[in-house]
Amino acid sequence: MIASTQTANLRYAVACGRTGTIRSPDQHINRYARSIAVREALAGGWNPEAYARARGNTAPLDTPPLF
Repeated sequence: MIASTQTANLRYAVACGRTGTIRSPDQHINRYARSIAVREALAGGWNPEAYARARGNTAPLDTPPLF
C-alpha cells in the first residue's frame, strides 16, 4: 500500500487510461474481451509487456501499481 491523496490517485488513473472519459471509443473493449486478451497474451508464460498491452495499461511498466 502506498500513502497518497485522491488527487494523486486520480492523476495516476488518468495516466493509466483507467477513466471512462479518457479512453477513446476505438480503444474501449468490454471486460470479457479484455479477459480473453489477457489469457491469450499469457498463454505462453508471463510477459509483463504483453500483459500490460492486453489489459489496456498505458502507464510505463516501471510505474508501481496501486494494488
